[in-house]
Amino acid sequence: MSYLTLYAPRRPASVGPVRPGTRVDEKTLLNRPRFDGGAHVRVFVEDTSGQRVRRHRLPSPRLKLRIADCESAIHLEFSVDSPDIRKNSLHKIDTLIASLERFRSGLQAEAELRIERENRR
Repeated sequence: MSYLTLYAPRRPASVGPVRPGTRVDEKTLLNRPRFDGGAHVRVFVEDTSGQRVRRHRLPSPRLKLRIADCESAIHLEFSVDSPDIRKNSLHKIDTLIASLERFRSGLQAEAELRIERENRR
């Protein structure tokens, strides 16, 4: 488990009871209330376990990941429809998590350096 989970809010902003047919449905605010300008992460993973195969077509879940700041948003595409696409989707999210962990380490180092410089003044 990633150390980033230590910093994740215990209950995302819009968590309520998970509806049937839903594995994950959350909107988590990114900023503290004093700094909130609409930045959030929105995740949705549909649960297709209750869906039947129809006309030899397997159910394809809705998968959404949106990261929004005050003015911009990115929507990342994920799918589980084929072995290669599943592998790529998992690679994509693992790569994003790893990049965020490295970014956090750099940010923390710069924050500590800033504190040290402020204390020397």
